[in-house]
Amino acid sequence: MLNEGHHQDNSSDNTPSLIRDQRIITACALEVIDTIHIQRGRPLQPRDRMALKLLTPRNAALMMKENRRHLGCRQVSFEILTDDVGLGSYRLLPVGVHVLNPHRGWWHDDYGIRRFLWNLYLGEEPIEGMQRILERLFKVSPKDLRAVSDGLDMKQAAHDIQANVSADLSLYIRRHKGSVETSLRRLNQAKALYRTKDLGIDTGEDGRMALVFGSNRRYAVSFAVERA
Repeated sequence: MLNEGHHQDNSSDNTPSLIRDQRIITACALEVIDTIHIQRGRPLQPRDRMALKLLTPRNAALMMKENRRHLGCRQVSFEILTDDVGLGSYRLLPVGVHVLNPHRGWWHDDYGIRRFLWNLYLGEEPIEGMQRILERLFKVSPKDLRAVSDGLDMKQAAHDIQANVSADLSLYIRRHKGSVETSLRRLNQAKALYRTKDLGIDTGEDGRMALVFGSNRRYAVSFAVERA
């Protein structure tokens, strides 16, 4: 299937060509997931699989050069820290990624490394990406973001990930790290918090709260609350 899509990009030419077909980008992302699973003998962390599955022409670049595909993206990974008078300071730790199937309900997987992870748009700065993500997570406008967050902190260090997935596919990821300071009271006022049992999500004893996001409200991240 992939090879059929490549012919249209004149891959015999040495000039790099940018591929913006959503189907081809998705197919490459799934190929990365499957190949790494086979090579390592264990799957990627669930949050990494989810981030790859959500790649689009808007947040990823797929380039064809000399019959080799180069798939690249940037991501921002951050933690949410809360501080409430009388309650103290807490850290929200993601424990599950959930997707709603209209016919079968919610399915989920362990989150893996416990930080929030999202893809950045092409050309988007990390701090701007964090603001956009929070606006969507908490359903607030840019001017109301201060009502949810006391501060956004972007760490200077960025982690680069590069892998030669196969003979004709390379993967490049630059991951930025940051943190969000807020309060449970503000998150509750923004109607950003949901009890997992109210959503019908079964997380056992781990994540009792969740953030629901996406235009169709099909994605959620459950989290545990740990004293900071």
